[in-house]
Amino acid sequence: MKRFLPLLTALLLAPLAALQAAAPDVFNITTYGAKGDGTTINTSAIQKAIDSCHASGGGTVLVPEGVFVTGSVRLKSRVTLKIAKDAILRGSPDIADYTVETADLHWGGFWKFAASQWRQCLIYAEDAEEIGIEGPGTIDGQGGRERKVFPNAKDPRRPMLVRLVGCRKVTVREVNLLDPASFTTFFVRSEDIHIERVMIRSRNSTNGDGLDFDGCKRVRIQDCDIDAGDDGIGPKVFHPDWPNEDFEISGCRITSRWHAIRVGAESIAPIRRLAVRDCVFTQCQGGIKIEASEGALFEDLSFSRIEMKQVCQPIMVLASRFAFSAHNRSLRPPAGRIRKVRFSDIRAVAAIGEDGGLKGKSGKKDPFQRPCSAVVSRPGSHIENVSFTNIDLTFPGGGTTEETSRLDVGELLESTDYMKWAVPFDGEVPASALYLRHVKGLHLENVRFAVDKPDARAFIAGDDVQGLTLQGVVARAPAPVPGLAKLADARDVTDKDCRVECGTSVPVLVAPTTEELRRLAELRTRSAALDREIQEKADQLDKQ
Repeated sequence: MKRFLPLLTALLLAPLAALQAAAPDVFNITTYGAKGDGTTINTSAIQKAIDSCHASGGGTVLVPEGVFVTGSVRLKSRVTLKIAKDAILRGSPDIADYTVETADLHWGGFWKFAASQWRQCLIYAEDAEEIGIEGPGTIDGQGGRERKVFPNAKDPRRPMLVRLVGCRKVTVREVNLLDPASFTTFFVRSEDIHIERVMIRSRNSTNGDGLDFDGCKRVRIQDCDIDAGDDGIGPKVFHPDWPNEDFEISGCRITSRWHAIRVGAESIAPIRRLAVRDCVFTQCQGGIKIEASEGALFEDLSFSRIEMKQVCQPIMVLASRFAFSAHNRSLRPPAGRIRKVRFSDIRAVAAIGEDGGLKGKSGKKDPFQRPCSAVVSRPGSHIENVSFTNIDLTFPGGGTTEETSRLDVGELLESTDYMKWAVPFDGEVPASALYLRHVKGLHLENVRFAVDKPDARAFIAGDDVQGLTLQGVVARAPAPVPGLAKLADARDVTDKDCRVECGTSVPVLVAPTTEELRRLAELRTRSAALDREIQEKADQLDKQ
């Protein structure tokens, strides 16, 4: 009897096991007619597999081994698109195959051209939940400068690779994303996003951002490998009702033609509670760039345990009035606001590009190739409560005597001309390491600055600085420098255990010359007059 019972139990459970094994929770696209021959357009077959999976209550749509060409497809709730090993889901080279209707891009200003040209995308979802994209295979957009599929002489449109709008519980895991025609991914007004072990290769893609977010909440990004043609990871906000909140980014390796992490500059709504840690940035124009504009408030941002190699501008914190959003009528929105930003345990070696910072045959220095870090706002506003703790920054040096006296660097440039806006400073700044302007409550503790070549500038320079604490700041140079910090209009400045090692004794704090203060006063007068002039023109345009 004891021997019979296990056998009886097995016989009774066998039909149930067979039914479970036969459950249609994996939908192979080849079952619906897809062919992985690299030429057949499989859009209809893939969409049928997605629709069937969704209608059955959810599951996995499988792209098996092979090269499957497709136009745009739409993911639906409780569907995971899985790209198998040795499988490639490749975007069609014909823009006519990108027919899925997508939500409007709420873009204006510089991005107005893209609002219509970038609406298409290879993989799209809207108001879906519990959706996923998984590898270990590859999704290939066939974009980029080398392949020249999008844009082309016939059509300026450039599809995004992945765009998800209004979605919840999203997972993107262990998939390779290759050669988008514009953004690699764009998550809009979505929540509970988990991105893990994703590899992105968009180095040859114009505007080839890696992971972009607009109005998203509870985002986790872990262990991703990104080589981007533009910003690596970019939280931004284009709509006044869609803030970005609660981001955790960790363990990522980022190489970028622009910035590794760029918070803003599109920022008409708040960005709050963002943490980046345990990352490595290599060969980037910028490492961490925070840009608040249009009155947006950025707060509670932290960056820790980060290593940067060959990064021109390691840390930039800027608040401007650049009008990026279609939702703000005025061409002169309020200045952005930034507060409660923490940098800790960061090591960066700054470097300029392979051409030595020279642009083209003219031999003129590329304005994007200006190694520095900065915390700078607009007149009448202040970036508040920023701390640098356990920071080690090394810069190339080479600053001239003329540059050291340039405390009258123009205020943050404001223009509808993107190139003028993207290069925030009018010429070289008067600091070899950190430039400060319109800052309140800045704390530097256990910070080490160094320059490789002789530099005539102080390590820190700027004006309108309130509440500056320098504690345990050590600076090293191969030749004498004016001092550690040269500041105009500085109030409540304290220093403790700070020193400069440059072969001779120099002061920690350096006073500007009378001539430098005179030129600075003239600049402020001109800047105020220019502000009034631009505001009057903006008011006239707003009334039209």
